Amino acid sequence: MERGDSVLLTEVKALEALLGRLPAQHSYQKFLEVELHRTSAGKRGEEKLLKKLAEFNWKETHLILPDVSLSRDNMKIQMDSLLLTHSQAIIIESKNIHGKIHFDVSTGEFYRYDNDGKKTTMEDPAIQLNRNMRFFDDWLKSKKLDLVVKGLIVFTSKECEFISKPQNVPVCKTYQLHDYLYSMLGTTSQQQSVNLKKLKKLIEIHQTPYKRIPLCEYYRIDPSVLIKGVRCGKCGSFGSGTIKRIYWYCNKCGNADAHAMNNTIKEYFTLVSHTISNSELRKFSLLESRHAASRILLKYDLEISGEQKVRQYRVRMPN
Repeated sequence: MERGDSVLLTEVKALEALLGRLPAQHSYQKFLEVELHRTSAGKRGEEKLLKKLAEFNWKETHLILPDVSLSRDNMKIQMDSLLLTHSQAIIIESKNIHGKIHFDVSTGEFYRYDNDGKKTTMEDPAIQLNRNMRFFDDWLKSKKLDLVVKGLIVFTSKECEFISKPQNVPVCKTYQLHDYLYSMLGTTSQQQSVNLKKLKKLIEIHQTPYKRIPLCEYYRIDPSVLIKGVRCGKCGSFGSGTIKRIYWYCNKCGNADAHAMNNTIKEYFTLVSHTISNSELRKFSLLESRHAASRILLKYDLEISGEQKVRQYRVRMPN
């Protein structure tokens, strides 16, 4: 039985699925292609950062925690990576932005010029990092813990050039990461001492993952415009088919696919709604058999409510 929140596609796969089910002439096609490119680049940058961090050695015991999300009162933050020693914490944020990078000290603006000379003004990552540092410092103090909190912004794109840097936050490229960390870790007195295992456990207990909403709701797309049917892994077409045991048989090419219905369920929960009924599954997948639809839904660890004919199945979201 699959865990409930595991039926949601990753951010990249979700955008790919949405693009695949939107009609070719839909007005959001080009916009979503840009979103997919941006998201894919960001994920590649985060992976590059984690790979570089995995190679980092320090004379003291240390921990590196990826993708840390914490909340306190009405405030919530997300940190790409968090390096912890017994006396220090370094919040590391990755940015996959190419071009000529400007942190304009005189105006407080952050912008870049791409290869064509086009200027794009963006939210200053230094401001976000300072916000995260203040939050984490307060969060530690609320837990009666004393660590020096620092921050570092890492630009992961090879095609970026710093024209100017911020005055109050260190900024580097991926290949410079280790040297910057050595310098930052070596400039603090080692008087404080925190138990790293206990701190890691405390952070894990208080993790508050981002609660995703269906992409159609997020982008305000009417789900009724999505192409219906199960996508065949062989011929690539959306259509109807028959189910025998674990296999879905494409009516167009006859391909037997053990993963086609699983992929369709994930697409529905990720794109349309976190709640589904038997009839909604059959309508979305062009499946005729009510009994087959019930068997499919019972494979997942979903919250079930209502009597048989009006039964609803809901994704179990993390708290």
